[in-house]
Amino acid sequence: MKPFLVLGLAVFLFGAALLPAAESIDDTMKRAVLEYGQRLTHANEELIQTRERIAKEKTPLLKAIRAAEDRIIVAETETTRFETAQEQSGEIHRKLSREADSVRKNESYLNTLAHDSLSVYEDGLLPGEKQFLPTKIEALRDAFNDPAKLAGGQKAVDVATLLLEQVQQSLGGYRAVGASLIDGDSKVVNGTFAFVGPEAFFSTEQGAIAGTVRMREGTGRAVVYPLADWKPAAVEAFFQGKPGTIFADASAGKALRLKETKGTVWQHINKGGIVSYAILCVGLLSLGLIGQKIYDLSRMGVDDSRVVQRCLNAVATQEAGQLVHLLKKTTRDLFTTGLRYRHETKELLEERLTAVLLRQRLHYERWLPLLAVIATAAPLMGLLGTVTGMVRTFTLITVFGTGNAGKLASGISEVLVATELGLLVAIPTLVAHGFLSQRIQKNLSLLERYALEFVTAARAEKQKLPAKESVPA
Repeated sequence: MKPFLVLGLAVFLFGAALLPAAESIDDTMKRAVLEYGQRLTHANEELIQTRERIAKEKTPLLKAIRAAEDRIIVAETETTRFETAQEQSGEIHRKLSREADSVRKNESYLNTLAHDSLSVYEDGLLPGEKQFLPTKIEALRDAFNDPAKLAGGQKAVDVATLLLEQVQQSLGGYRAVGASLIDGDSKVVNGTFAFVGPEAFFSTEQGAIAGTVRMREGTGRAVVYPLADWKPAAVEAFFQGKPGTIFADASAGKALRLKETKGTVWQHINKGGIVSYAILCVGLLSLGLIGQKIYDLSRMGVDDSRVVQRCLNAVATQEAGQLVHLLKKTTRDLFTTGLRYRHETKELLEERLTAVLLRQRLHYERWLPLLAVIATAAPLMGLLGTVTGMVRTFTLITVFGTGNAGKLASGISEVLVATELGLLVAIPTLVAHGFLSQRIQKNLSLLERYALEFVTAARAEKQKLPAKESVPA
């Protein structure tokens, strides 16, 4: 209402200003009040109409708002339900994912267990038994190399079925027609296999040869070792399924394998390779040198000090020449030279005897340094053969892996043959060198002592003085 009042007042003042001056203020006021009342009435009517229109328009609007609020509530309810369903779906998805992971892990474990069981079963097949199961085993092994064929764990079930069938077949033993090698012969002979527990036996078609069966290392072939004490009647009864007598190997074939691994000496040397031949040549050289030095030592005759003393006492007499011939070769050479030059000066006589000693030393000490070198070099040559063989072994490991520990141990044992041969050469050579050196040095020391005593005796004889008796060694 205030805006209308202000507007009426303004109109009144403006009209009053425009009216002639003769119009009175009362008339003006009356007219203004009249106009203001008309306008106020008109404004009230417009206000009432506006309120009525607002009231008419408010009802559907409120209904629309209520409907919208109802829809919002329904939508919120649906949203809550969807969110709850989404959370439940996510939880179910996570649960199913965990279950799927668990199933995959179990399936992978089952396949791994089946693969390992197949490998263990294949490794544990009796000698000659593998030739009767090549197709099944190869098919299952190939399946484990293809991940697409492992889904569902069907191959694990197939492995379990195969193992169960073989266990059922092995109960009580069974027979099968096959072929095998004969120990000591490279020919393949047809016959019948009989598998009983951990043992396998073979009999030729005519029954001439019967024995236990073992696998030959490196060939993958079954080998029959004939049993000479197995009577033909017992063999025939056994292979016909009748009660009979069999021979069981308490060592489970280890005794036969140990016998095969021994071989001959030449085969043992061949395992060491080319270094073994070099060590063998050095050993033969060492053996020849030891023989030569033993021969030299046997010819290196050095008499006992009591025998030499008699010759020293007879230096001044004519009997010395006769006694010298009774001495051994080495001592005789020394005394012969001394008697020949005993009338010369002491210095010259000493030089003559020293020359004899040096000649004897050079003769009897020859080849001893070479023996020392051989004793030192032989183990190093063996170590060289071992290192070379180990390099080859690790190269094979890099290429083929370490799946077969038996073959790996066999390769390592072969490379140690060179070390064995090196020590077999070095130890006797070292002992022989020490023994020969000690004996030769002892004899040479005695000769040096005899030379000094001879010089003393010759000087006393020259001065016409009695020679002092030497104390026996």
